[in-house]
Amino acid sequence: MRISPITTNFEKGVCRVSAGVDGAPLWFESADAALNPSPEAFASAMLVPAIDRGERLTLEEPVSSVWRSSVRQALSVFNQWWGYPELLPEPVHHPPEATRAAQTALLFTGGVDSFHTLLRSGYAIKYLVYALGFDIPLNDDERFKAFEPSLRAIAAATGATAVVIRTNLREHPAFAPVSWERTHGGALAALGHLLSGGAGQLLISASQTHSQTTPWGSHWLTDRFWSSERLQIINLGGELNRYDKLREIAAEPLARHGLRICWENLAPTGNCSRCEKCVRTRLVLAECGELEKYSVLDGAGSLLEDLNALPHSNGIQLTYREMLESSRIDGRMKRAIRRLIARDDKFLKRRQRIEGRRKRLRQAGQWLKEQSFWRKLPWRLRSWIDSRIRLSQ
Repeated sequence: MRISPITTNFEKGVCRVSAGVDGAPLWFESADAALNPSPEAFASAMLVPAIDRGERLTLEEPVSSVWRSSVRQALSVFNQWWGYPELLPEPVHHPPEATRAAQTALLFTGGVDSFHTLLRSGYAIKYLVYALGFDIPLNDDERFKAFEPSLRAIAAATGATAVVIRTNLREHPAFAPVSWERTHGGALAALGHLLSGGAGQLLISASQTHSQTTPWGSHWLTDRFWSSERLQIINLGGELNRYDKLREIAAEPLARHGLRICWENLAPTGNCSRCEKCVRTRLVLAECGELEKYSVLDGAGSLLEDLNALPHSNGIQLTYREMLESSRIDGRMKRAIRRLIARDDKFLKRRQRIEGRRKRLRQAGQWLKEQSFWRKLPWRLRSWIDSRIRLSQ
């Protein structure tokens, strides 16, 4: 996979940096900050898609030897997690001694993790950074217009500057085929490198605790490996699970009016209040005695009905089991929780059977590729087998 030279364009108050990736344009732009045309930004974003194809990422502009040395450690972890080849990007250069900017940026979506970092980390945060095109698609103007005033109000209330970066990364044909669950760590790191002219630290809020080792794109184990001599990337908050974080910030006025946790987008804007994540969040807030104060979520009146309507909990049972031990949850709600856990147990058994089939498919595919006749098979057949193996991962 090849990345062409990076170009910078300023037009009508918008700074855009772009490059060709396998001949298709990849761009990032912002009206809030001058973006640094950093090779490390583009390399961070595209490294996992490249090695997913078994290819070395090649740039026409050299990447920092400090960044490359650090990424080597991430590649070792990705090899253990996903079997990816440890192919380091090229070319490389040894940069002159650089000074990191003193300011700190936080990637902020309005979710529990990033709100907790903003309100409890103790860092003096200068920039709240949001990427339009990641969780809100580029063309979803209605949803973003509903969220942007909240982002800017929260930034103003905390003495920070809101920075919105628009990008077509998730739509790019070289990036889109690979699971976001694997690629998003490098994508988040790219935002920090784009802002490294003004921010020397990038805070990424942990979505997993330090006791969790499940492979994930942004992970407390690997996020720091995207750093360079100009940018230190710090994963924060892994000492607490998400709902302990929520309990800590539940009474915060900014969270009451700005919390944004829904990812299924069942409502045109804001939180749908009905998806599993929304229901789970409402349940914790109800247990804290704070739910009725949250203007961004439905209240307790429909919580029991919405809990009963969930088909399962996606295998996430810890929070629900904790609720069963709480004296603040009434008997009807606890019975509904037990029924949900029973539904979820059936869901997990089905998922385990599917995962077993996928594992056997991967093993069969790997065996085929190790045989001497593999290269003699028709190209279309080999491509089809490769695509089936990729889908099973």
